[in-house]
Order: sequence, then C-alpha cells, then structure tokens
Amino acid sequence: MRKSVLKRTVSAVIAGLFAQCAVVSTAYAGEILNFRVLKDGKPIGYEKVEITQTAKGRTVTVETMTDVRVLFLQFHYDHQRTEYWDGDALVSVETTTNDDGTHYTYQASYTDDCYELAGKGVGKREACDRAWPLTLWLEDVTGKTDLYSVIDAEPYGVETKKVGLEKLMVSDRETPAIHYVMSGDIKRDLWYGTDGKLLKTSFKRKGYDIDFIRVDAIALQN
Repeated sequence: MRKSVLKRTVSAVIAGLFAQCAVVSTAYAGEILNFRVLKDGKPIGYEKVEITQTAKGRTVTVETMTDVRVLFLQFHYDHQRTEYWDGDALVSVETTTNDDGTHYTYQASYTDDCYELAGKGVGKREACDRAWPLTLWLEDVTGKTDLYSVIDAEPYGVETKKVGLEKLMVSDRETPAIHYVMSGDIKRDLWYGTDGKLLKTSFKRKGYDIDFIRVDAIALQN
C-alpha cells in the first residue's frame, strides 16, 4: 500500500514537472516565416524571419540571400539583421550586409521615439522621428512615415495606404490578405495575413519584377 502511494506521488511530481516544462516551452516558442525571392517569376534566393518571444517582448532575426545573374554578370546579396523588441517598442537593431562586395554594418539604439545610429559604411546620426528600419515582416510598419534602409541606413519618407481585403495565391492556395501600397522614397505592394505578418511584397528593381512570397502560410489559408 505504502509503495503504491509512493509510486503515485512520484508519478504526479514527474507529470507536474513535464507540465511546467511544456508551459515554459509554449510561452517562449519561436515562429519562423520563410519567403521565396523571385525575379520575373524565377527563384533567386530566400528570406527567413525567426521570431522568438522573450520575457519582455521578442527577438527577431532576419536572414536574406539572393544571387542574380544578368547577362554575364553575377550579383550577390547577403543580409543579416537582429531586432530587439520590448512589447511593441523597438529597442535596438543590428545589421550586417554584403551588397555585392560592398559591406555595411550598423547598430541603432532606441529611447522612446528617438534613436542613435552608427556603424561601418553608414553615417552616424541621431533622430527623434519615430523611424524604423525597412522591416516589412510586421504589419505595424504600414503606420510609419519615416523609415531607413536595412542596408546602409539611408532615410526614407513614405506614405502607406490600405487597399483592402483580398484573396492572395500563396503556394497555389487562396489566402485572405490585407493589401497596402507604400509610396514615396520606397515603393512597395504589401500583403499581410490575418496574423499581422507579411505574406508577400512586390516591387521593381532596375526594371525587373521582384517578389518576396511566404511559403509557410498554410495555417492562414481556407
């Protein structure tokens, strides 16, 4: 009898520990957004956005790589970025970019609506214009009128208008999406899913049609 009670007690403790581990794992579970990059409809690279929840907010790492051949020329782009968020407030950004042999690195640190930015290949500056880097994975960026390049921190003035709800083809399936058009220094068509995360962005680059299309949005499709 005593052995039976002890066995049940040990089992309960073990089950409780597993349950606690499961709660912690769920609370800090990560999310990955995978994009295929196309030039005139042909694959040229990828972008991966990894979102990790933290005790105060989230850490977002972005990896983008493209290789493009135009006639006899080969162009390579490799970008790495880490964003630190406290709730919905951006705290800091760190970037490293190889833009076809030209290298840039910078760090931006935020205090409320102000930030300080410095790095290699970019000018040092301080501003209080509430600007974010051109980080398009989050729908909240559509509310910004001041942005700056994720490559060399060049400042941009933009305006973004909401077109409305549409059905977007993602992985050959219809997906509900909210369409926005960004204009000004940066021109983008943007589509966001019901989770507020980017599904697709389209723009022109040197006369070519460039698309970033999310390939893992099955949960948002119906």
